[in-house]
Amino acid sequence: MSSVQPGSLDALASRAKIGIIVPATNSVVQPEMDAMRPRGVTNHVSRMLLPKRPYDDMKLYRQALENEKGNLEEALNQLSPCEPHVIAHGHSIHSFRGNLDFAQTEAKRLEDLIGIPFITPSLAILAGLKAVGNPKRIAVLTPYWPPADSLIQEFFVSCGYNVVAMHGLKAKGPTAVAQFSSLEIMQGFRTLQTPDVEAFIHVGTNLAVSFMTPQIEAEFGKPLIGVNTATYWWALRRIGVKDSLPGFGILTEQ
Repeated sequence: MSSVQPGSLDALASRAKIGIIVPATNSVVQPEMDAMRPRGVTNHVSRMLLPKRPYDDMKLYRQALENEKGNLEEALNQLSPCEPHVIAHGHSIHSFRGNLDFAQTEAKRLEDLIGIPFITPSLAILAGLKAVGNPKRIAVLTPYWPPADSLIQEFFVSCGYNVVAMHGLKAKGPTAVAQFSSLEIMQGFRTLQTPDVEAFIHVGTNLAVSFMTPQIEAEFGKPLIGVNTATYWWALRRIGVKDSLPGFGILTEQ
């Protein structure tokens, strides 16, 4: 695979180009990250294919999560010619496999492959947690089934966090994730609410949470580190763009 060249600027991208890779079925990452885009920054999206996961056998579902690869590297190869300064991965679950060392090793492998920063959602969320004071008692909302929720919980525990509560919405397929309403999403967060929760986490890039972040934080009085907001925020920060991103909660605004 050819390496990404150092990012170039152009008439519209006077400050930076952000590359974004999403699953072929994902319809939420692109509009949410476009809405966060600062002046002088342009977004450029490539799509990757993923194998189907079984939803009628939780053992096979877990095995699929642990082993599936998809065509990430092919998507990187298609994205590289526009010469982005950083590439963000708009696909959650792969970056939560294993522990922190595994996540960091995989991120480094991809950065070495392309020669520019590669932002994985799990490490972006950890950076977001640190930025808001590193609360240790967290509650996590996902669109997934129990095997995926367990994978995510294991990751956070390996990073030193106490997962006080976890709730999966059990979407029956990737496109179904984007069909959850704001009422259903809010109810999911209410299910997680307990007095000892210090911060909310959202994992699942096709779940439309980003625009709801200020409302959720206002209702519960706690920061929400959402996967899409954290990933885009961390992509910008990694290349030195430190603009406030209003309308997307404490992390991106402050």
